[in-house]
Amino acid sequence: MIIRRTLAAAAVAAAALSTLALGAGSANAATSGTYCGATQQLDGDVYAQACLTVSGYSVYPSLHVTSHGSHAITGVVWVNHNGNYEDYATCYGMTASDPGSQCNAGWDWIGAGGYAQAQAQLVIDGSWSSKVYSPSEYIG
Repeated sequence: MIIRRTLAAAAVAAAALSTLALGAGSANAATSGTYCGATQQLDGDVYAQACLTVSGYSVYPSLHVTSHGSHAITGVVWVNHNGNYEDYATCYGMTASDPGSQCNAGWDWIGAGGYAQAQAQLVIDGSWSSKVYSPSEYIG
C-alpha cells in the first residue's frame, strides 16, 4: 500500500513540474467524445497513448498500452485541469492485451469553461518513462 501511494504521489509531483501548455486541442468547446494523443514509443518495444473522454462537463483520463514486449509496466494517469492535477489512477501489471492494456481514472467534474488534458506516465522495469498526453480540450 505504501508503494502504491509513493508511486501515485511521485507521478503527481512529477506532473506538477511538467510545463506542457494547455489549450492546444480543439478550437471549439468539447461536450462529448474521446480525444487521444499520438501513440508514443517509450522504451524500445513499449508504446502507449493517453486519451481524454468528455461527457458534458465531466472528463476521465485513460492510458492505453499498445505494445509492451516482456516488460513489467505500471501506469499512472491523471487529469490536468487548468494546471491542477486531479483524478489519478495507478495500474499495475499493464500489458498490451485486454484487460491489462487500459488504465482509467474515474470521472472528474470540470464544469463549464476551462481546459482539461489526460496526462500519463509509465514505470517500465522500475524506471519512469517520458509522459504521454491527450490533446488539451476546452470543456464547455
